[in-house]
Amino acid sequence: MKKIFCLFLFAVLLLPLKAQKFIGGVVAGMNLSQVEGDEVYGFKKVGFNGGGLVMLPLNRKQSIFVTVELLYNQKGAYQRNTSSGADAFPYGDTVLFDPAFPYKNNKIYYKLRTDYVEVPLLFHIEDPYTGFAFGIGASWARLVYLKETLFGRRLYADIRSGRFYRDNWNFLLDVRVPIYKGLKFTFRYQHSIVPIGAERTYYALVNADPFTRKMYHQVLSFRIMYTFNDRIYYLNQSRNPDGSRRGPKWVRAVNLQSY
Repeated sequence: MKKIFCLFLFAVLLLPLKAQKFIGGVVAGMNLSQVEGDEVYGFKKVGFNGGGLVMLPLNRKQSIFVTVELLYNQKGAYQRNTSSGADAFPYGDTVLFDPAFPYKNNKIYYKLRTDYVEVPLLFHIEDPYTGFAFGIGASWARLVYLKETLFGRRLYADIRSGRFYRDNWNFLLDVRVPIYKGLKFTFRYQHSIVPIGAERTYYALVNADPFTRKMYHQVLSFRIMYTFNDRIYYLNQSRNPDGSRRGPKWVRAVNLQSY
């Protein structure tokens, strides 16, 4: 599947588009994430999301884009300890405390940090009158760092242990809001398409049968994006009959004829 994704990405970037140009940029912001299936709830894990991007217009008015990003993306889950009892919460049967980290942080019940190098591919449609854009796409992510803590103690789990899979695929929804010229605010929702790790078994505290869960990342990203090609933006001088500006204040040169 990785090969198919890479071939598709390569084909998109080589589309023979007349009079079009690549638009480069950078993006940085924060994640609020949780893991569906770990019996810990809420978007409480804060992480970094940032990297570079390339946008390829698919039409002359630059209202439809393909966007490819290369990101460092921190995901995971977090839950504070709300009980002094070590057996206050059910957990999976694969828990192993790492003897190399004997110290304990009593403030933490569970904390998972998974860092990925991620390559998203999205298609965006931009409204030329407002500059708002909506995108949908997918991403491939490679796990590069893993840290898991339970009841304040670190678990023995690294990226090669098989507890979490090295490769992950995600579904993406993206919204961009213009701020000033090439500066934009972006909001993104991300959900894993496939499980992020081995299936886990949980045992209830009362008389009940064990149950299993598959785990999936869920991420809310809040970021600031800046594109380098600011020279393609011009002050919109178009006016309506009543004298008000027609369209956004700053428009791309190719969009001026639209107003």
